[in-house]
Amino acid sequence: MHPQSPTKDRIYSRSLWESYKALPARTRLYISMGVCTLGAVGLLVSDYMEKTLPPTPRGTAKSPSA
Repeated sequence: MHPQSPTKDRIYSRSLWESYKALPARTRLYISMGVCTLGAVGLLVSDYMEKTLPPTPRGTAKSPSA
């Protein structure tokens, strides 16, 4: 087994936030833009689905037969 270097120990003991902050600014920007884009697309898709497939009125949904 190889002894681990002090650098690897510091990397493995980082929190998620510390790892994120260690990324270059441009990479953090791209990740943030991707998350925001995914959220916006999710909102648009859910609105579209709600218009095309309206929810069933309350009390008329089929219950599974037991």
